[in-house]
Amino acid sequence: MWNALRLAGAALVAVTLLPAGPAVSQSILNKLLGGGSNGGSPETWKVCEGQDGAPLDKRIEACNVVIDYGGEGDNVIAGAYTNRANALRDSGELDRAVQDYNKAMVLDPKLAAAFLGRAEVFLTKGQFDFAILDYNQAIKLNPKNPDAYYNRGTAYSMQNQYERAIQDFDQVIRINPKFSAAFNNRCFARAKAGQAQAALPDCEEALQLRPNDANYLDTRGFANLRLGQLDRAMADYSDALDINPKLASSLYGRGMARLKKGDRRGSADVAAAKAINADIVAEFARYGVK
Repeated sequence: MWNALRLAGAALVAVTLLPAGPAVSQSILNKLLGGGSNGGSPETWKVCEGQDGAPLDKRIEACNVVIDYGGEGDNVIAGAYTNRANALRDSGELDRAVQDYNKAMVLDPKLAAAFLGRAEVFLTKGQFDFAILDYNQAIKLNPKNPDAYYNRGTAYSMQNQYERAIQDFDQVIRINPKFSAAFNNRCFARAKAGQAQAALPDCEEALQLRPNDANYLDTRGFANLRLGQLDRAMADYSDALDINPKLASSLYGRGMARLKKGDRRGSADVAAAKAINADIVAEFARYGVK
């Protein structure tokens, strides 16, 4: 239905771009880069930043070199801590990531990327209030970053604070009118808030920007389901399932629409959805669909 984080399809925060750090030995660079280094410290920074698809373990090792070697200003080392925290976060080491984000903030309290990264960890842990505080600070530091508003809107939506979520998605769209996920999530927030008719134009815009996206079709199906437009809902859900047959929300939504129309095939859809996501019934009930 909705993209929980900007991480879906792209990194939550663009990696911190750092100036070239101090020179490191060729043997360390060879170890980090698998023997393919051109030599010189910029290669270490590239790996620490995650450029060129560097794997997470190599990113962490490269950032270790930058941090341990030292010799740069606090803002540069803060960037290295943030990059290492991003890699730790992406590898699932959330507590270690928070420790690195904290160190980065001490060294450079104006580094918005550190607040954004730590907010994602809090969001993953379900600590929504802490996440929102970090998003607030990131927005204060960089009020033109659409990802910060988008992810704060997602946090508000997960707390059922739909009006605040909608306001944040509004801001995203003002900054970037081509941000398809913001239209999709605003559609979903409006539909959950009982504004399904107003939600539909957002779903249409999302699909104009990104046609044939299963999640966007699923969201429009949900808005149609809330409106009682059962045939349209079933069509959207079926189209989504043609793209992603394992999309539990589309299976369940289509099943509910079918059952409301007296179509017994709905029971099979509901059973298939529950087999994929045991919490799907409770999830839809929270959204007002029973």
